[in-house]
This record gives sequence, structure tokens and C-alpha cells, in this order.
Amino acid sequence: MVQSGVPWQGKLSREMLLSIFWHGTPVHDGATVIQGDRIVEVAAILPLSKRSDLPSYFGTRHRAAVGLTEQTDALVIVVSEERGQVTVFKDESIIHINDNIELGQVLREHAGDIADNGGLKRQTMELGIAAMICLASITGIWFSFARGLETLVTLKVPVEFMNRDPQMEIFAASASSVRLQLSGSGTLIKSIRPDQVKVKLNLANAVAGSNQVAISRDTITLPPGIQLKQVDPQTLEVTLDLPVEKTLPIQPDWTGKLALGLILEDTRMVPGKVKVVGGSLMLKDLQTIYTEKIPLENITSGGTVSVSLVLQPSSLKLEAGARNRVDVIYKIRRRLADPS
Repeated sequence: MVQSGVPWQGKLSREMLLSIFWHGTPVHDGATVIQGDRIVEVAAILPLSKRSDLPSYFGTRHRAAVGLTEQTDALVIVVSEERGQVTVFKDESIIHINDNIELGQVLREHAGDIADNGGLKRQTMELGIAAMICLASITGIWFSFARGLETLVTLKVPVEFMNRDPQMEIFAASASSVRLQLSGSGTLIKSIRPDQVKVKLNLANAVAGSNQVAISRDTITLPPGIQLKQVDPQTLEVTLDLPVEKTLPIQPDWTGKLALGLILEDTRMVPGKVKVVGGSLMLKDLQTIYTEKIPLENITSGGTVSVSLVLQPSSLKLEAGARNRVDVIYKIRRRLADPS
């Protein structure tokens, strides 16, 4: 049940526990096993429950507690690091404790308190008092160093878009991945696999055009015991639209000036038109496709230049099989000299 522990025959004391759990010591990561007034084992690994119905905020400590109750008849008391909440686990029961009276009652019930047996009643009350004193001591010690045991990691995770209208396509997204800051024990952080962390955004309610989609804890899948600290960015802008085709004329994008005395007499494009594929909203007002910039400064006579097309916005695509280059055929003539 308890695995990989290091034998440790030491007398139980606050100072001893602090030295064991101090961040940086070789045995700080893991559980400490106490029998009577002796610490018998450190750096032990407890069995983690694999139940899928546990609350998402349950970390390694809580899952280890559930794992212990699954394999033994023990009653396990856990103090949450983040919330300070005391929780008792027994068999399949999860009891959230509100005060010391409630904790005492749970301990007495677990010990089998019988009203007409004075000796047993006194024994269980002593057990309850001892347990509460031990819990208070361990809680104080834990909070004195628990923050130092937390390990942080930042992962860049690709975004998966789910449930979009099959008639629409995603033409743009403000980001294709997000950065997640995660926390947990060093052992769990090191064991994270890429397939265990996912960001899935539901586009079932998205409409044609721009949509603001929030990234929340509910949209992120994490392995058990790992906590989400921060998401960046917290919102994505996703553009959806109905894909359509449109045939548009091509226009050369001349830049600069011809040398003095020269005139650009004629220009012809081969091909003169191109069919583009894009969202209906994008193509609605688009009338022309331009080439990349063609400088005029070095042109002295007619000729042909092969240039690329510039598709704006970048989500526009050429029809399947179309070349992204066109030939610009141009004629240059000299100005007639002024007879005066």
C-alpha cells in the first residue's frame, strides 16, 4: 500500500517534521508514516484514487486519502492547503468538517462510542482529543512550509475547437494555443504527459462573423492532482463564416516612379482573373486582388515580370490547383520631345 518509503527511526516532534518536510531536503516530497511517538518512514508514496467522480479541486493529498480508504478501513483526515477546509474520508463517505465539535463526533462514531460503557466512552473521548491536538499541530506545521512544496510549470497547449456548425469554417483565430500555469507536487508535475492536458472550446453557439470565446476551468482537462493557476489569454476571438468562391480581377501594385521621360503605356495580366475561396462576409465587398509591389525605378523598357499575388485577409485561399504567381506584361514608351 505504502511504496518507496525511506526507513526513518526518529522521535516525533515539531522540529523533526519541519526538518523532514523542509523544501530542498531529499525526503521532503511524499508522506511520513508515524507509529506511536516514532517516525518510522518518510518520502513514502500513498496510493492515489483513480475515481473519476471526485471534485476537480481535490489535489494529491485528497486523492491519496481516498486511495487509503479504498484499501484499508482507516478514517483519514485531510487539511486543504488552499482553502483550509478539513475533510474526513471513510469508506466511500466524504465529510466536510465545519468545527471541532463535528470532528469530535465523527471520531467518536468511528471509534464505536457506546453510551453505557463508561470506560470505552472515556477512551474514545481521549482518542478524539488526541486526534484534534495532533490535527492542530500537523496543520500548523503544514502551513509553515506547504507553500514551498508547491511546484509550478507553464505549458503551451494547442486549442481544440469543438461542435462548430458543419456548414461553417473557422477562417481566423486570435491564437492557436494558450499558456497554462499549473501547480502540484514535484512528482506529479514531472509526470505530466502532453495528452493529459487539453483545451477544448465549444463553438456550438458561434455565429457567422467574430465570436469571443472564453477559456475557463471547465474548458481545460487536467490530470488528477494538478491545479490550474493562470490562463493566458483568457479569451479568444474566433471568426466563422460560410465558405464561398468568387472570381476577381488582378491588379498590379506599382510602386515608385519611372525615370524621367518614360511613360507606362500599357499593362496586361496573365491570367487576368483568379478564383478565390473565403468567407462570404469577407468576399462580399472585395473587388480586386493585387500583386506584390512592383518597383518602377529600374524599368527602362517594356517586358514581362513574374510576381506573386497578395491575399488579404490571409484566410483567403486560391482555388485548388491555382498558381499564386502571375505574369505582368508591360509596355514603356518615351515622351516626345517638346518642339519649343
